[in-house]
Amino acid sequence: MKLFVLGATGTTGGLFVDDALAAGHEVVAYVRNPGKLAARDRLTVVAGNMGNVE
Repeated sequence: MKLFVLGATGTTGGLFVDDALAAGHEVVAYVRNPGKLAARDRLTVVAGNMGNVE
């Protein structure tokens, strides 16, 4: 399953990402600071800010 996560660098979001990857899911994480997430298989990090509307 492919999952989209907001807040992936926070405590709850980080735990969710870890559990989802461990279960074999593909995760897309939308974060303000991509440097806070380590590169891992099946993890795609998208940098952005929810305040940016284009």
